[in-house]
Amino acid sequence: MPLNARLFIWFRLLFNCRFYYPVYTILFLDFGLNMSQFALLNVTWAISIVCLDLPAGALADVLGRKRMVIIAASLMVVEMMAFACVPVGGPWVFYVFLINRVISGAAEAFASGADEALAYDSIPLAERAVVWPQVMGRLSRWMAIGFIACSLIGAFVYDADSMSRLLGVTLSKTTTLKFPIYLCALTALGALGVALSLQEAKHEGPKLGFAEKLSASLSGIRRAGWWIWSTPAALLLLTLGFLLDSIVRLFYTVASNYYRYIEIAEASFGIISVGGSVLALLTSSWMEWLVKKRSATFNFGLVIVMVAWGLLVLANPIKGWPGVAMLIPLLLSMRFFQFFLSHYLNEITDSAHRATVLSFKSLSMNLAYGTLTLLFGWQTAFLSGQLGQKNEDSKVFAVALTWWPWWFAGTMVVYAVLKWLKRERVVSNE
Repeated sequence: MPLNARLFIWFRLLFNCRFYYPVYTILFLDFGLNMSQFALLNVTWAISIVCLDLPAGALADVLGRKRMVIIAASLMVVEMMAFACVPVGGPWVFYVFLINRVISGAAEAFASGADEALAYDSIPLAERAVVWPQVMGRLSRWMAIGFIACSLIGAFVYDADSMSRLLGVTLSKTTTLKFPIYLCALTALGALGVALSLQEAKHEGPKLGFAEKLSASLSGIRRAGWWIWSTPAALLLLTLGFLLDSIVRLFYTVASNYYRYIEIAEASFGIISVGGSVLALLTSSWMEWLVKKRSATFNFGLVIVMVAWGLLVLANPIKGWPGVAMLIPLLLSMRFFQFFLSHYLNEITDSAHRATVLSFKSLSMNLAYGTLTLLFGWQTAFLSGQLGQKNEDSKVFAVALTWWPWWFAGTMVVYAVLKWLKRERVVSNE
């Protein structure tokens, strides 16, 4: 496996496995923010990615992909340092967090596409069909292990009582709530070290000045956009991508509310997260086998069935742990989907604009997710008025979930019509 491919796995691991994820919402609230501010910060983060993702991908193809990954890792370091230094409950907490979310979104945008393009292009052309699924399989396994470790360690160090017993001293919540952030600052430095070790591919051709490179990057966006629009396989992959990704990500966003609704103790939420990562670890080899032995239609069809099943379970909830067990296909669907999409999209994309195309993918998914999140907010507000209940009432939430299968069915009909109109299959091997 090429050096860049191995470093790509480490970079994704250090960049994405963050110790504050198991306590993400309550971390913001314990800093002194309210739910409205928390929601605004998340919207700011999404807007930052949407605005910067595509230009960053195009610049990566022109200025250098390694340079963009280094910038992304550097921004993560700044993001974590700002997180670590902001005083708990201070008057400037919201504004510091607002800047932090913009920086975080920028880091995501600069890394998007550039790291994957570096890794993919480092594999000899004749070996890509075999080696890339192995890279993604190894990444899936290590990410699962990373999320397990982060979930357990992050939740543990966040708890003042647990850390007080471990260290034999009395620690306050104000002190321990920053411990996951300190750990993330260390992984950010690790990500920067990995980024500096990446090897930029050598490109032949005349050297350009900055203005010429900027003009070339804008031209690259236009060319990549036209290529996606005029290439049925790419257009269908991206369309299916944001339709599947947005609904599953919305579930992850509200998952804790659902677990509470089916009467799962809050202390068990971390166990569910760890369990999902363990299952992803155990099924990673199956994902590799599927891309080698089955067609794209079969594989994406499998994901569609997994998501549809999960949404039907959400609409007809079962109390307790049996209800969680019924959600296993939905919990795994995102891993399968990301694996398949990366494999097939990279397979059909030319190296010259790979990072830009991958940024189009990220842009479309974040835009779809943000739009669906807003629609969900409007939906719950509408149902709140119809039912005469408060917006956060569990009855409003439960009724909202009954709409999800119908929404998903409608989007799949749209996709089927688009595929029929294009009259081409998603990838050339079908």
